[in-house]
Amino acid sequence: MHPENFTYALPRELASKHGIRRYGFHGTSYSYACKKAAEMLGKPLQDLNIIACHLGSGCSMACIRGGECVDTTMGMTPLEGLVMSSRSGDIDA
Repeated sequence: MHPENFTYALPRELASKHGIRRYGFHGTSYSYACKKAAEMLGKPLQDLNIIACHLGSGCSMACIRGGECVDTTMGMTPLEGLVMSSRSGDIDA
């Protein structure tokens, strides 16, 4: 992901020192699903733009452009993002 998509609104020094950034999860699942979609559509993965959903007990969504993840609903840990079976997802305080 590009820095504008994985960077939190924190002082750079703090984020850098502690490795605080959005990481995203389910990458292996998304990689397989996107390759399979390209195969089924008969198109090169590099030519596709995909919004993929990983739904189950752990849920996330990812925006994939040309085979590369551009953005994801998950953050630094799997607790952030969509509501899941045992996690509340994002909560606005």
